[in-house]
Amino acid sequence: PEIIAWVEVPGTNIDEPIVQADPAYPNRWLYADVFGEGGYGTPCIDCDCSLEGPFTIVYGHHMDDGSVFADFASYSDADYAREHQMINLYTRADNQRHELRVASIDVVNASYETLQTEFEDEGELADHVSACLAQSDVVLERQTDVDHLYAFATCSYETWNSRTVVYAKPAAMGAG
Repeated sequence: PEIIAWVEVPGTNIDEPIVQADPAYPNRWLYADVFGEGGYGTPCIDCDCSLEGPFTIVYGHHMDDGSVFADFASYSDADYAREHQMINLYTRADNQRHELRVASIDVVNASYETLQTEFEDEGELADHVSACLAQSDVVLERQTDVDHLYAFATCSYETWNSRTVVYAKPAAMGAG
């Protein structure tokens, strides 16, 4: 019952359940599988976000065996990102498949850069979306008029604390 969504990226090893992190235990899913036991953890939505948006951050481990979100780290290569631009997000609440399209990829040093999860108003959110999509390391689409932005984050190894963040938007929004 903890699984609220599932993410699948065709042509990659990404095929994982998604759970919602709880503010009382925000790091629980880093170390627990969907049965509440040890393992590789479970990709989870940041406790300050939700699937309802407008900005949803999903964290998942980059396992050495290539599982969980490891393939998201490969998106820092523009050609790889273009070849795997579609993401399928299956949501339990509405029992739907939502097609997402990768818009940009940013490699950040988590020691200095964090992902913003709360916004004062729609203007601040729009500015944030614009910055995410336009100032990333790899930009596939520049359109910034987005109703909902998703960020899939995993460890990458450019520095000891690097994270690759793959920004995606609903495919129906079109290319920009």
